[in-house]
Amino acid sequence: MRLEVNQKLDLKLAMTKQLRQAIELLQMPSDELETFLIEQSLSNPLIEVKDSFHFKEGYHTNKYMNLPENNAEFRISNVDYLLSEIRLTYHSSEDYQLLQQLILNLNEFGYLPNVTQLFSQSQYNHALQLLKNLDYVGVGAADFKHCLLLQLEAFYPDELFAKEIIQHHLEKLADRKWNDIKKCLQIDEEELKYNINIIKSLNPKPFKPDYSSMSEVIRPDIIVDIKDDFITYALSDWFSPSITMTKIESMYLSTEEQKQMNKWEKDYNWLSQSLEQRRETMIAIMEYLIREQLEALKNGLYFIKPMTLKDISVAIDRHESTVSRATMNKYIQAPWGTFLMKNLFSSKVTTHSGEDISKEKIKTQILELVKNENKKKPLSDNKILELICNQEGVELSRRTIAKYRDELNIPSSSKRKEL
Repeated sequence: MRLEVNQKLDLKLAMTKQLRQAIELLQMPSDELETFLIEQSLSNPLIEVKDSFHFKEGYHTNKYMNLPENNAEFRISNVDYLLSEIRLTYHSSEDYQLLQQLILNLNEFGYLPNVTQLFSQSQYNHALQLLKNLDYVGVGAADFKHCLLLQLEAFYPDELFAKEIIQHHLEKLADRKWNDIKKCLQIDEEELKYNINIIKSLNPKPFKPDYSSMSEVIRPDIIVDIKDDFITYALSDWFSPSITMTKIESMYLSTEEQKQMNKWEKDYNWLSQSLEQRRETMIAIMEYLIREQLEALKNGLYFIKPMTLKDISVAIDRHESTVSRATMNKYIQAPWGTFLMKNLFSSKVTTHSGEDISKEKIKTQILELVKNENKKKPLSDNKILELICNQEGVELSRRTIAKYRDELNIPSSSKRKEL
């Protein structure tokens, strides 16, 4: 009886481990999947990672898609990029060791908040000067204000009013208290505008994604090509690498070696099956997205139709959690740009005529209204609400507009006001 219980328990544990691996595979983005398979091949000599490219044609297309020329691009973090740069200049020197320690302790914004615990003041100043020589001004700053001051000193060393504003009046600047700043500095409106523009040209977060020399490369997991009525999509080679089994002569293996070989073969078969299920799930999801979100794929997210994870799960006969994992952290490259797959999911708002429009469409309209507003008299949430409700025939609350505006990282009208 005890043996039977243990056998059942072992089987249950093995299945749990395999299922957990299948779930993890499903939600891995392309670069993580590639790394995972390489790691598996290192621990299992039967696994050989093979590059492949899975084409899928749809909607009576008979044309091949144009693939990006630079398929060799890879994802690199800001920290890795900096380490590679200093390695070229300061390899095996004391300066390299100093910079390496600084870079490895940077936070997600490129700041070094615990500077006093790591370096003496002279070491810290020397490291900042080395980074400045490499054109990474602001990286390694202690905080937001320090970052701005480092950049101001490097690019505008003679602008004393801008320095005074950063050192003592940043809060007033954020609250648009122009008159208070003019009074404190005893300057006129033109001088204030000039110094504000200087401060705006600085980069307070050196690790922001749009920081040109250090931005992260985004590799699309799915590439969609649309020309006229021809639609083609592909699960790219880095998204769908396949594995093959390496043949090993087993005739002269010992009993223990054969036992290990059987385990490797079992692991290979399970991994191969999990990869195929993952690929089939992604194909099913992408075919549904092309049917339901064709206009958004052609022309942009403004044209998104309301769609939820449940809608897809019902249509492709997969559990909702499976769809959620499969779409997590995946990027689609469309003719107009690259975006997260999850951006195609949107709740709905119903118009007076009974037509459903997406939340994303409402948010896009907010963006357009703010973009085109009079900067000296920015639109209030109530005014935005009035304009959208009149245009779309929907009923929304001011609170909803404020919520969508916050999600878009758009400040309130009082903070958008300019001189």
